[in-house]
Amino acid sequence: MRRIRLLVVGPPSFLSPAVRQAWTNAGIDLQGPVAAADLAKASLGAQVDGAIIDVGYDAVSLLGAVEIFDSLAIPALFAGPVADSHGGFTFSAAPANINAIVHQLLGSHQTTLQ
Repeated sequence: MRRIRLLVVGPPSFLSPAVRQAWTNAGIDLQGPVAAADLAKASLGAQVDGAIIDVGYDAVSLLGAVEIFDSLAIPALFAGPVADSHGGFTFSAAPANINAIVHQLLGSHQTTLQ
């Protein structure tokens, strides 16, 4: 079975070693992080199944990232490093957060972690 591959768009601090390890243990390979400003130069294509974009970017950067992923038919979503009162996705090592992001990006109803 092929592993799920997701691209992380954000600063280096957005993807900690502990978060990367938790996702790896869940059978998901995280690529990046790639800065939003460098996304247009990145070679994406069929190399990734989806993207997680740091919601902390400014609106212009967020829109630019979404347009790039839309043009390549790569599903993408915004996430923050901590849960906040505005809702949305939390990019962390917690199994529930990993499952929520994978389900949203890939439409899967199977859990990645037990």
